[in-house]
Amino acid sequence: MLKTLCSILLCSTFFCHAQSNDIRANQGPFALTLEQALNWTARSEFSSTQNISTEPLARRHAAQLDSSRANLDTRVKVLYAPDGMNNFANYLDTQATFNLYNFTHWSQIDVLNWFAGTADHVVQIPARPWVDTAHRNGVKVIGSIFLAIAKYGGSADTAEALLKQDAQGRFIMAHRLVDIAQYYGFDGWLMNQETNLTAIKDAENELVEGQKDARRGAKLGQKMLAFMQYLTAIAPQGMEIHWYDSMLENGEVRWQNQLNEKNQAFLHQGVSSADAMFMNYWWNKPMVERSVSLAQELGRSGYDLYFGADLWPSRNAQRAFSKTQWLEDLFDSDTKQGLTSIALFAPNFNFNFSGEPHTPVFSKFKDDPQDSLRFYQTEQRLFVGDDLNLANNDLDGWPGIGRYVPAKTTVNALPFETHFNTGQGKKLVENGQQVLSGWTDMSKQDLLPTWQFAVYGNPSMTVAYDFEEVFSGGSSLVFTGSLSAQETRIPLYQTHFLLGKNNTATLTLKGDVNALSLYVETADAKRHMFALNAITPSDSQQDWRTYEVSLSALAKQRIAQLGMLFNEGTAEENVNVYLGQLAIH
Repeated sequence: MLKTLCSILLCSTFFCHAQSNDIRANQGPFALTLEQALNWTARSEFSSTQNISTEPLARRHAAQLDSSRANLDTRVKVLYAPDGMNNFANYLDTQATFNLYNFTHWSQIDVLNWFAGTADHVVQIPARPWVDTAHRNGVKVIGSIFLAIAKYGGSADTAEALLKQDAQGRFIMAHRLVDIAQYYGFDGWLMNQETNLTAIKDAENELVEGQKDARRGAKLGQKMLAFMQYLTAIAPQGMEIHWYDSMLENGEVRWQNQLNEKNQAFLHQGVSSADAMFMNYWWNKPMVERSVSLAQELGRSGYDLYFGADLWPSRNAQRAFSKTQWLEDLFDSDTKQGLTSIALFAPNFNFNFSGEPHTPVFSKFKDDPQDSLRFYQTEQRLFVGDDLNLANNDLDGWPGIGRYVPAKTTVNALPFETHFNTGQGKKLVENGQQVLSGWTDMSKQDLLPTWQFAVYGNPSMTVAYDFEEVFSGGSSLVFTGSLSAQETRIPLYQTHFLLGKNNTATLTLKGDVNALSLYVETADAKRHMFALNAITPSDSQQDWRTYEVSLSALAKQRIAQLGMLFNEGTAEENVNVYLGQLAIH
């Protein structure tokens, strides 16, 4: 009776939280006009205690998948910038919809840029559910300051207001931006200044063709440089300030697509003007190499340059999956070490790209919740390649970011537990009971596999998230295929913790486990197998069976990897096994 009552109360709680179903684009606390931002305080009507993230930034370790990738460059950073986060991720409560935008490959990125903005809503603030989960995965989140292109509403007057100083010469907005980031618990800002400050506008904010004010533009351009140096200087340790390759010192917008003498001041001019520069998209390898050389002359690293890859299929710079050379161009041809960092722009093509004659739609998930597999696999393809298997090296086609940049892990200490919950589902299951239908809440996402996914030995075996068979949360992992004459190994998590004498692994599965083992790899590269068919389940709920594996024999050893292994078999033996829980306590 008590369990039933708890389930009813839990259901009621989630139901209430899931009624907002409200993506709050271009309104507080997520989007502020310049005036609102300048007048912002923690007690203002445009602030929200609900949007405060208190999740600390987790410590990460590199996760090289196997010995053949041991030399992948861990210094390369990946920035991820979905175009228009304000339109599909501005929520605070659990949403009563399954098919909202989602992201799972945190192990493959280092910075999430909350890329958004309009001519009116200059300051774009990340939503707490995303910051919470990013931080649990060791990923920083930076907001955006957007000064729009002049013909789309941007005005030099807006830039001038942003650059306002007090009587002591302090940039008021710089302090406000630091205050906002510290209050909400995110990690910095991208300055996306795309307004031509020499442009002249009429009283209706329309461009006056053929006229410009070069003197005013140069004055504001110099002031913008001083603002960036000031903001970078006052930002506390760990807060990152990024500059987008757009405006020059004379106030004109001229995308350089490389670091050169025209834009270098906005990275470094005696002092740091920014912690990093997001380079525009029309570049080639010689431009990359010249940029790195200049950065080093300035006393900076090539990794401070995030060379942009515009993945949106309607544009032609680095069009997703059809353009591949750009990725090779960011790495040394001989050593394969990275030359710079990478900024992936508009990777949300798996969600809201509707198709073109040259590129069919990747997924209709935004309008059709039944199309979740294509949505998730398109993101998977971006990081692991056309074959959706990181264990293989694609020789043709799109190779995947993960072939060049290693994953990272935050599984550094015990206890560890995951239900492979992506933060959304067709149903929400708690304590064995369904408490909600159709939901999304990024803050509820578990720590997901370090590699999504890698399968060694059996080309027929696939791994995916499943939203029908759920043990807890909104999803499970499903292994599908047939057994082969060789064993099948599926690494899931890179780890970095020590085992004690009483630690136990707990797995909850649905399906035939006769050929299945948990494997635990120690830091000395030895694999230890634990066959599940040799263990009597400790619990059973609606065909879900829980297995407890004693790890006492590995006490005092550091664990480097957790995964699943299918024994040899015959092609007639089909596999359809769901993994709903993996924990070590």
